[in-house]
Amino acid sequence: MDYIKQIKKLNQIFGKLLDECPMVVYIGDPLLRQKTTEVSLEEGINIGNRLKTILEKYRKVAGFGRGLAAPQIGEMKSVFVTYLDNAFKIYINPKITQSSADFNIYRESCLSCGYLSVDVKRSNTIEIEYMNEQGITKNEHVDSFSARLIQHEIDHLEGIVNIDKAENGSIDFMVNDPLKEQLRNAK
Repeated sequence: MDYIKQIKKLNQIFGKLLDECPMVVYIGDPLLRQKTTEVSLEEGINIGNRLKTILEKYRKVAGFGRGLAAPQIGEMKSVFVTYLDNAFKIYINPKITQSSADFNIYRESCLSCGYLSVDVKRSNTIEIEYMNEQGITKNEHVDSFSARLIQHEIDHLEGIVNIDKAENGSIDFMVNDPLKEQLRNAK
């Protein structure tokens, strides 16, 4: 499929997303630039369940989407969800406690950036602390794509979007299938 045809296809999908997922906040909205506040377990679970429902709907329309943070639906709370290995996971009041000094690069898309994608350099591994849905504080070592996804979502909780971290000259339309992107080593 040539470039123009792919952009037209993306326009159709994005139009449908605007109609079917109007609760998603897009780049340009000042909410995406604000830091979030911590939540109680009950509030975190409620927001997390809303995020799961919205992400599931977004995935049905767009065919992709692996994470969604509360600011992306206008909630300035420290909660996000991921969808990996056919399962949703809620992170309540998450914090990265350690990041590796080795990095990878990946062509990231973001539900709040429409159909733009960018190369972003991130740590290969992280340590994360968060509360799960049972109210248990978890400390986990995370690597590979999961570490990247968590860093992306935590950036949202800090008022940062992926295009803020774009490698020079890498902002482009998402003309390739985001589910086929691969991690690349960074120097």
